[in-house]
Amino acid sequence: MDSSFILLLGATSLLAALVLSGTRRLKGIPGPLLARWSPIWLFYHARIGQRYLAVHKAHLQYGRMVRISRNQVSINDANAIPVIYGHGAKAFLKSDYYHSFVAGTPSVFSTIDKKDHARKRMLASHAFSIRSLQSLAPFVHDIVLGFATKMDTVADAGEWIDTMKWFNFLAWDVISDLAFGEAIGFVPKASDLVEVLEPSGKTYSEKAIHVVDCREHLASVIGTVPWIRRFSKFVPDPFFVRGQKSATGITLIARERVEKRINSGGVRDDLLDKLISARMKETGSLNDAQITELTAEAVTILIAGSHTAAASTAAILHLLVKEERVYKALMKELLHAFGENEVPTYEQLKDLPYLQATITEGLRFHGTNAIGLPRIVPEGGMVWDGHFIPQGTEVSVPSWTLQHTEEYWGDPFTFRPERWLENPELRKYNLTFGAGSRTCLGKHIVNMEMLLVLSTFLLRYNVELKSPVMKTVERFQHEPEAMVVKITRRCKI
Repeated sequence: MDSSFILLLGATSLLAALVLSGTRRLKGIPGPLLARWSPIWLFYHARIGQRYLAVHKAHLQYGRMVRISRNQVSINDANAIPVIYGHGAKAFLKSDYYHSFVAGTPSVFSTIDKKDHARKRMLASHAFSIRSLQSLAPFVHDIVLGFATKMDTVADAGEWIDTMKWFNFLAWDVISDLAFGEAIGFVPKASDLVEVLEPSGKTYSEKAIHVVDCREHLASVIGTVPWIRRFSKFVPDPFFVRGQKSATGITLIARERVEKRINSGGVRDDLLDKLISARMKETGSLNDAQITELTAEAVTILIAGSHTAAASTAAILHLLVKEERVYKALMKELLHAFGENEVPTYEQLKDLPYLQATITEGLRFHGTNAIGLPRIVPEGGMVWDGHFIPQGTEVSVPSWTLQHTEEYWGDPFTFRPERWLENPELRKYNLTFGAGSRTCLGKHIVNMEMLLVLSTFLLRYNVELKSPVMKTVERFQHEPEAMVVKITRRCKI
């Protein structure tokens, strides 16, 4: 960590001294000493990509309720989920943490205003509904077919490959096709290099996956101390410089493709078409503000759709190859329904119970969304475990910690898909896609992609892990740093 970052931490410490009087409001709630007095503790662990793990260790040390920042409490209690992440008028507002994810204008994910969110969600709900999957599934299936053809060539080469990289290529092709009507083409060229068009007309090359990584990591760090957002562009730390450039880059990538689609006049029954149609019904034509809004939604779709699917698929594949019992049980179900080398359709896969249970268990075990998503305690405050928490305090339920708490799971560190077949009610404790009125709209699309990719990969290839250990990092989402394997065809045609 460079000296400029250390200086930034020191400056933050000094400024924190100005607000120490506010710490008395949460005096009875334990937590790390630094966390009780300032946001530096949370800021630091977000910066090094281990926030979820630091919060988990704090819960192990201090108990169910932990002070993780001067004005933020983490509550590892499943009963708090419907309270903090409720529906309707009872839903707690999102905190200023989400301002750091705004791309030009707030999206359905980053807006904190209830009325604005209700409007944006209404405009987007049809595009992301289960019914909408029927029109989107053929597009995804075609791209997975192309991915399988490319992977056959890779398998024949007999080399070690990073499936995290390849699943990212695939996820970008899928989500760009659904969002813009044209796949970005990372799988065919085995590269994520894109040309970014600046407003001046100049272009420069960027690696799209790296752009998203830097943008999301910066946003998750700034979100822990929201007031530094306005100053962050002036911080000389390379982490901030890269992050700011990436935030601009991903917005430019999305806007260029949104405008290209609008200007083409083309009609295609995909996500962007549904989002455009919803806005056309509002005003009859698209204005610049609506194009900016469409761009913000496209950025959210690109990031959430690509990273969640890729990270989760890689993590689940790793777990499957390590756990021979689970692998054999899943292969038995797949081979009973399909032949080797087959690329099943979504309709054929969606009702396979063990496959669905395996994906759900993988999401729980790995925890792609590992942090507690912060909300604001409303007027009147709240009481939890005998502690009064005043209005204006940030509260959250730590996803990874809750999903690895013995009280709810019995054997939380065992990868066991059967638990979901035995007790479907456990789903209410799985926070991968959030909970309540702000649940992730794209969860059905991500699930569809994981069903198609995992089944195709397992039916087509034998998989050998290079290492049984999968190192991970947390930017905004919790992701494998890499997932290196060697694949061989199960049956050559």
